[in-house]
Amino acid sequence: MTKPRAFREFLVMAVTLLAIFHAGRSIFGSVERQFFLHRQAAALKVGQTQAEEVNRELREGLTNYRSPSGLERLARERLNLAAPDEIVVRIGK
Repeated sequence: MTKPRAFREFLVMAVTLLAIFHAGRSIFGSVERQFFLHRQAAALKVGQTQAEEVNRELREGLTNYRSPSGLERLARERLNLAAPDEIVVRIGK
């Protein structure tokens, strides 16, 4: 084998090995990214489930406050209001 041909084959081999190295690195990065995205999607799903539960509870609370007795309870508990014939007594902590 002549010297220029051996050098050319060595150069081709070096470029091929470099390409294989970068392809393997790229594949590893893609797999790692997929695992990260899968974990993130699972965390978002848990957050979505919790948000749906909170929304359901809030909707139920709104339904309770739409009735006259619910509005009265809201006025007493949150706004410290009383009926015309009642007196509000506040005791400090």
